[in-house]
Amino acid sequence: MRRKLVLIQLSRALVPLLVMLHHLSTTMMDYYGFNMWNLAYLPLTGGVYYFFSLSGFMAYYIYRQKFGKKGQLADFLINRFIRIYPLYWVVTLVFLILAFLLPWFATGAERDMDVILTSIFLVPNPEWQDPFLIVAWSLEYTIYFYLMFSVLFLSPRLIGKALFAAWGILSLLGVIGIVYIDHFLFDFLFASYNLMFIAGVFCAWLILHAKIPVIIGYLFIAFGLIGFPVTWMNALNPFMEVSFEMSASISIMLLLIGLGVIDLKKDVTIPNAFHQLGNAAFAIYLVHNVVLDVFSEWMDQAGLHEVLGNIGMSLVLVALMMFFGILAHFKLELPLHRLFKGWLQKNKMPAVAPSDRDAATKNT
Repeated sequence: MRRKLVLIQLSRALVPLLVMLHHLSTTMMDYYGFNMWNLAYLPLTGGVYYFFSLSGFMAYYIYRQKFGKKGQLADFLINRFIRIYPLYWVVTLVFLILAFLLPWFATGAERDMDVILTSIFLVPNPEWQDPFLIVAWSLEYTIYFYLMFSVLFLSPRLIGKALFAAWGILSLLGVIGIVYIDHFLFDFLFASYNLMFIAGVFCAWLILHAKIPVIIGYLFIAFGLIGFPVTWMNALNPFMEVSFEMSASISIMLLLIGLGVIDLKKDVTIPNAFHQLGNAAFAIYLVHNVVLDVFSEWMDQAGLHEVLGNIGMSLVLVALMMFFGILAHFKLELPLHRLFKGWLQKNKMPAVAPSDRDAATKNT
């Protein structure tokens, strides 16, 4: 079967795009009272939820044939390490430097040792203090998801499947409230976000095992995309009794299934620029809020809002976030990936498998 997930690859760009729009709207609201599409009033836009589900989708799709095989567990975890931590540490360092150079940029948490340690290692903080990078709270969950997903590499495979299923069931019981312990670790370990990751795994399994017609795939894509603004409108002015998380999750599942079906059954081609945009999604996601904070303050002090207006300033800020995110991808993320990959191979560590973007576009 083909492993050329062109549309799934492109959809990675949805994550930073949706998150950027929310943060931009919040920033413009704080500075100038400009609330673009009323997004500042939303808890989220759904971009992080898509990130969680997409992570589960790609993890299963890429590694499903390696479950239970000797040596694959270490390979999987090493690949996750070099995919997330190196770039995250560099961007965090940049944040800390800016916090010490620009007093208005600091939050005070930069001098809290507990926050420093939990931020560096991406582990939950007992006081629910977010990491320095505002988007990195989602990475804490992503690291946890990958650790739980790694049980599928255990041998015999039945044990891994049983443990993964048990985690999903406990998470569901915790969300419903049937099982609950009043402790921050329980809230973290059995959060509703777990079900979003598992939903992504299910979507990947479904497109590989169910014969879904192409026309259904297109319909799912349409309903999935429409579902995002419908979710936003329902959150702002409720017209149906469906929670934000549930509505967004249904939309995401429809979108993932639809994109996956089309990718597997049609020869899809996209311009290379769009392909690279999907590659750069993680870097854009990590750096965008730092860029937004620095340039929104500088542009405000320079009086550029009076010249550009709300729309003009918003467009400039989006362009800056995209530019620095793509720059970070090519100048930081890719070199760091090559550096760590080379170092691991030099030290005779387990072979490093292709990255997500390579595996997603490779034919077998």
